[in-house]
Amino acid sequence: MSKKQEKQYSISISTEDFTYDTKNNIVQMVDSEGKTIAVDTWKYAIYFFENIQRKDISEHSVYLDGLRLDKFVEIFIKDKNHQKICTFLTDDYSCFLHHEMQEKHGTYINWVALYGLCAYIREIINRRYALLLKPTLKDTVEEIGGLDNLESVTFNLKNGNKHSTDFCEVKKLIVNSLEGSDMSMVGFDRIIKKIDVYTKEYGQIEFVRYISKFLHNYFSSVKRRKNSYLTTTEQKLVCYLLKFFDFSPEIVTESRFRQLFNNKYKAVDHIMPLIIPGLLETKLKLYIEFIPYSIWSKGNINPLKENELHKEAFVTNFTMNMGEMPDVSVLINLIDGIAGK
Repeated sequence: MSKKQEKQYSISISTEDFTYDTKNNIVQMVDSEGKTIAVDTWKYAIYFFENIQRKDISEHSVYLDGLRLDKFVEIFIKDKNHQKICTFLTDDYSCFLHHEMQEKHGTYINWVALYGLCAYIREIINRRYALLLKPTLKDTVEEIGGLDNLESVTFNLKNGNKHSTDFCEVKKLIVNSLEGSDMSMVGFDRIIKKIDVYTKEYGQIEFVRYISKFLHNYFSSVKRRKNSYLTTTEQKLVCYLLKFFDFSPEIVTESRFRQLFNNKYKAVDHIMPLIIPGLLETKLKLYIEFIPYSIWSKGNINPLKENELHKEAFVTNFTMNMGEMPDVSVLINLIDGIAGK
C-alpha cells in the first residue's frame, strides 16, 4: 500500500480531546452530527477480564493472571496515556487497518477500547513472575564433572596456609559423599519477572495468544476461512499491535505470527502455587512458574526452542528451606494487584 493510499484513512485528534469521567472513559470525540461523545475505553478489557483472562476466584481462593482490571485502570490513568492513544488513533497504518476491517469484513472496532485492552494485556504479561530454583545436587555434580580441564585445586586455609590437591580426587570425594542423597531436592534462588529471564519471544507468544483469542471470540460474526482462526486482516492487525505495544522493534510478518501462534510453548499451564506459612494470611494463592537451575543458568530462555522447561520431577520435589524467604516487596506488589483492597 502506498503512502498516498495510507493518508486517505487518517483522522485528526489531539490531547485536548481527553477528559476523565466517573466511569473511567478517558476520551471525548465529536461524531458525524457534531455531538460530543465519550468513548468507552474499557469495553473490550471488561469482556477480556470476564471471559478470557485466566483466573480462579471463589470463596476458597483467589488467583488471577497478572492483575485485576480495576487495579490496572488506576495505573493507566496515573501513567497518562494521552499522547500514546493519539498516536495509535492517527498512525497511517493503524487507520488503514481500521478502515479495512470495516470495508472488507463489515466490522467496526473501537480503536480506543482496543488500545485499553492491549495495554492491559501488556501489563498482565509484564507482571508475571518466575521462581528460579537453586541447583540440585545432581546439577552440582554434573557441573563439577564437566570441569575436565582442571588438574588441581588450591584451598586457602584460615591460618594462611594453602593446600593443593588433585582435582580428580576431589570429584571422587564429592560424588561418594552424595551417594544415597536425594539428588533432586532443591530450594529457591530468587523471584524474578518472567520477561527478565525469557527472550523477547515469550512476550510475543503470550500477547499473540491473548489478543488473538479476544478477536476470535468477541468478533465471532466475522467470516473466516475454514480452519483459519483469524482473517488475514486480523493477522496483520496483531502483527502491527506487537510493534506498537513494544513486543517487537518492527512489524512482524504474517508467517512469524503463525509461528508464534502455533508453537507448543505452554508455560502458563504449568504455574504452581507457592505457599509460605506465616507470611500470607489470606486466601490468595500466588501462582509462580518454577524454572529449574539447569534451564535458567544457561542464559535467557527462548520458548520457541526450549523443550525441557517443565518436567513433573522439578515440581513435585520442590521444597523451601528454612530461612529462605522471597522478596516481601515483590509479594506485596503481587497481592496488591490481585486481591481486593
